[in-house]
Amino acid sequence: MRLVKRLSSLLSGTSLIPYAFIGPSVLFLTAFIGFPLIYSFYLSFTEYNYAYNAFPAFNGLQTYISLLSDPTFITALTNTLIFAVVYFSASIFFSFVIAVVINEIDKFQTFFQLSVYMPIIVPLSLAGVTFVWILDPTFGVANFLLKQLGLSPVSWLSNSSIALFSLVGVKFWKFLGFSVIIFLAGLQSVPKRLYEAARIDGANFLQQTIHVTLPGIKSYVLMASLYQIIQAMKVFQLPFVMTKGGPGNATMTLYLYSWRSGLSYFDMGNAAAAAYITSAIILIFTAIANWLLGSD
Repeated sequence: MRLVKRLSSLLSGTSLIPYAFIGPSVLFLTAFIGFPLIYSFYLSFTEYNYAYNAFPAFNGLQTYISLLSDPTFITALTNTLIFAVVYFSASIFFSFVIAVVINEIDKFQTFFQLSVYMPIIVPLSLAGVTFVWILDPTFGVANFLLKQLGLSPVSWLSNSSIALFSLVGVKFWKFLGFSVIIFLAGLQSVPKRLYEAARIDGANFLQQTIHVTLPGIKSYVLMASLYQIIQAMKVFQLPFVMTKGGPGNATMTLYLYSWRSGLSYFDMGNAAAAAYITSAIILIFTAIANWLLGSD
């Protein structure tokens, strides 16, 4: 009774309206984000094939150790890292170059901004289906253009040497615009007087870019880098829609490996462990980007 009286006296002087507003959000986050995160982390330390096992069996780090001896996982890890390095490098470099070019244009600047940004509104799975047609070895537009130039047709998605890089190209087209817009915002925030002072001192365009532009947009480079790091590691829809991880395992990625382990082979312990390894890699890359670009 004392506890009830104490609670009632405490609540009588407190407005419950704010808690009524945030309560549904807290419940939603707890049910659909908090609990799945905690439970999947626990599953990553278990052996649990839900087609055969009634309950997860805790096995410590054995699931993670077994992944490191799985050739398919090693291939998926290697492919993901290659994809990430190539995609991240290309997206940051070319988005910066395109942003600089657009920023120097006086007329139709809005048109060019919209043209670069438009692909990002296309669903990634739809982009994958579209590029399957474009890259078709027999009827695709890409090989048609190569033939018009007198070049030999290319098996874009069935050649294990170039299939992964074909996927890089599709994702590059899809997400390039986001970084371009971020860089444009950064370029337009740099005071013009700094460039005028640099030109008076005899600095050429490259020197202005290195000593004025890049230091002035450092926070914008960090923002674009963090976004593209996540996109570089999140590689699921494109290989799922375009190649199914093939030919062989040439386009098998960590996300696709985790999905296949959990939903094709019903091994939730393996799938959860692969997912948390992927998350750890993303956190490591993000920490490196913050370390390089976050401090002045």
